Amino acid sequence: MNSDYPFAAVLFDMDGTLVDNVPLHQQVWREFTQLQGLNLSEQELEFAKGRKAVEVIASLFGDNLSPEEISRLTQERQVLYRERLASTNLVKLIPGVKEFLLGLGELGIPRILATDAPQSNVEAIFRKFGFSSYFEQLVTSDDVEHGKPNPQIYLVASQRAGANPEACLVAEDSEAGVKAAKAANCACLGLTTTQTEADLKLEGADFIAPDYVNLPEAIALKRRQP
Repeated sequence: MNSDYPFAAVLFDMDGTLVDNVPLHQQVWREFTQLQGLNLSEQELEFAKGRKAVEVIASLFGDNLSPEEISRLTQERQVLYRERLASTNLVKLIPGVKEFLLGLGELGIPRILATDAPQSNVEAIFRKFGFSSYFEQLVTSDDVEHGKPNPQIYLVASQRAGANPEACLVAEDSEAGVKAAKAANCACLGLTTTQTEADLKLEGADFIAPDYVNLPEAIALKRRQP
C-alpha cells in the first residue's frame, strides 16, 4: 500500500460517479418504457439507478418475457441511450474527477472502473470524455453474472487491482452500488450526485462528498508542496 494514500486501489463506478449522466439514463428509461407501452411513475423508475439494464428490463416488464426478448429489449434500450448521449451536451464530468484520477495515478494507486454498464456504453463515455488513459483496468456488466447490489463486480475489480477488498476504496453514487461495495468488504465513498447523504449513509457509506473537489480529508489527495 502506498504510504501517501490510505488505500491500495480505488474502484470507480461510472454513471453518476465519473459523469453526471444519471438524469439522462432516467430520461431514456422513461422514453423507452413509454415506447414499449408502459407508463411508469418516477418512483418505479428509481429502481433503475445503479443496476444492470438487463435486470431492470426483467423487473419492469414482468416475468412473461423469454430470455431472448429480454436480451432484445436490453439491446434496444442501450442503443437509444447511446444515441441520446451522442446528441446531448447536458452530460458533464463530476467536478474534480480527472484531477483525482491523475493524482492517484501519480502515486501509483491502481484505478479500476467497475460499472454495471456494458462495454459499449463505457466506450461511448470514454470517447466523449477522454478517460482511456485514466484507468488500469475496466470491469463492466459483460464481465460479471450478477449486477449491483451483488458484490461480485467489486470482488472482481479488487482482484484485478491486485489488492484485498478490505484495502480498496470504492467511489459510488447509488444505493445499490454502496450496498455492493460494503458487501464486498470495501470502504466506500458515497457521492451525493443522485442520492441523498442520508440514503447513502443508510447503506453504509464510510465517506460522503458532493464531488471530488470537496472530499473528506481522510481520502483527499495531499497537496504537494512547491
